[in-house]
Amino acid sequence: MTTMAAPPLMRQDRQAEPVTKVITGIQGFDEISGGGLPRGRLTAIIGAPGAGKTVFALQTLVNRLAHLGEPCIFVTFEESVDRIRSNVASFDWPGDALDESRFFFIDARIPENALVTGAFDLEGLLAGLTALKAEIGACNIVFDGIDMLLSSLQDERLERQELLRLDSWIRRSAISAIVTVKTFGAGDRDQIRADFLQYMTDCLIKLTETVTATGSSRAIRIAKYRGSGFAANPVPIVIGASGIDVIAFKGARIGYPIFGDRVSSGVGRLDALLNGGYLRGSSTLISGSPGTSKSSLAASFVSAACARGDRALLISFDESVAQIIANMTSIGVDLAPHVDAGRLTIASFLSGGRSPEEHFIEIRNLIKTQKPDCLVVDPISALPKADYPFSAMICENLLDTAKSLGITVLCTSLLDQAVGNAELSESQISTIADTWIHVSYVARDGERNRALTIIKSRGTGHSNQVRELVLNASGIDLVDVYVAEGEVLMGSARAQKEADAERVQVLCDIAAERQRLDLERELAEARARVQAATLELSWKQREADLVSVAEKSRVEVGRVSAIERLDLRRSGDDSLAPDMLNAAPVALGVDG
Repeated sequence: MTTMAAPPLMRQDRQAEPVTKVITGIQGFDEISGGGLPRGRLTAIIGAPGAGKTVFALQTLVNRLAHLGEPCIFVTFEESVDRIRSNVASFDWPGDALDESRFFFIDARIPENALVTGAFDLEGLLAGLTALKAEIGACNIVFDGIDMLLSSLQDERLERQELLRLDSWIRRSAISAIVTVKTFGAGDRDQIRADFLQYMTDCLIKLTETVTATGSSRAIRIAKYRGSGFAANPVPIVIGASGIDVIAFKGARIGYPIFGDRVSSGVGRLDALLNGGYLRGSSTLISGSPGTSKSSLAASFVSAACARGDRALLISFDESVAQIIANMTSIGVDLAPHVDAGRLTIASFLSGGRSPEEHFIEIRNLIKTQKPDCLVVDPISALPKADYPFSAMICENLLDTAKSLGITVLCTSLLDQAVGNAELSESQISTIADTWIHVSYVARDGERNRALTIIKSRGTGHSNQVRELVLNASGIDLVDVYVAEGEVLMGSARAQKEADAERVQVLCDIAAERQRLDLERELAEARARVQAATLELSWKQREADLVSVAEKSRVEVGRVSAIERLDLRRSGDDSLAPDMLNAAPVALGVDG
């Protein structure tokens, strides 16, 4: 029995180089791909008709020519060159985007009247492309709609053979190549061709379109990228005036600029509840049912921002600019002067007229051009749609975009509601909003009143008290609610309770005044009695003093009289002595 020796291990003397990437110039795609498409390798773009394959390829070549100065070749197997040039002219790309000296078109379509017999290959086409590449120094090439050519072979084996021939030529030429292939989703050959491309190519991009009852939504997904990490989740795209916009969702929360100062909400008592207003650069969500004054609170915020010299952008859905200005004047908020002065831009959209992605791109473009300090979206709940796969993520991305620029954001929402003590948020904005204010109705005694509550406010103290929201010609005000026996009273019930309390207070004040008067009278009487007693005491004391003086005087008079009598006796005149002694007390009494 013979044994076979294992083959020797091959030694790798040269270290493999990492994959080099080259930008597409489509910002969102360059983010999710980590830098663009692989340099010198084959990239396949697969998608249904109208998904944006040709636009993506053209935009990539135009951007590389404009930003990197790399000459390009575009080989078309489906549309004529004139039609492609006409399509490019509809975008706002630079006028020299298709400079014929550096951007070459090759029409490789099979003529309509051609008769195909037998098999054919791409050898002749590739030989011509080799000569052209060497002549102009082309770095990029696109094979657009190559499935139109390969399907004419009527043989799956020959299709694979030509795709492998194409891949081999691309590797030898060290040129960055893009191949676009349609998938109809019905034919087996289309699926087999797509499966083979997934094996053959270094980077595979899939473009899809979801058609719903309310519209359509396009998405892009990187299905494969050899030698590189990438974001594998699908993200939405929009084909607009600038070509393809890819709305990339970031995997981590980006850093926002932090501000310490506050901006007014436009309602004085609301500012007091928030310890001075909203923090600059923060996001605020005002949720509630229709008619709870969400738009009025938003307009008050915008008016206050413009009054202090800030620039503001107000996005409104389903309400015209003129109607917004007219409605706000009824509560004393005049937006017209701010619009005329250029401090306020109001844009009105139809919520059902575009997809959430298209609305996002439009708002993002307005932010870039207007450069606002404050942004209001009224309501942001118009963006999410139940049958759109990315609508909730669009709202979150919009807030991220604004906050990353230091913009103070206020959004209203019709979808969020508070039920009992459980706060619900269908639009998922409340989870990333810094401040959440809820306005609601309180129905009682045949009337409906508005109530305002601050559910949360990150990074700042705030009141947890319910306030009644009142609208009048002078603006918005918050009134303290009346709590009686654990029940919150508003409107007429509050006014009646306050009137009853005021009446009770008046009666208490009257009783207190009567008691005060009685006490003052009793005090006066007591003082009078004290004064009389003091006067009587004074007379008694004086009388006692007089008696004491009289007694003392009597003693002194008696002593003097005795001496005088002695003297008279000595002088021999005794007849006057008794009269003098008797007259002395009388004289003292009169003097006293």
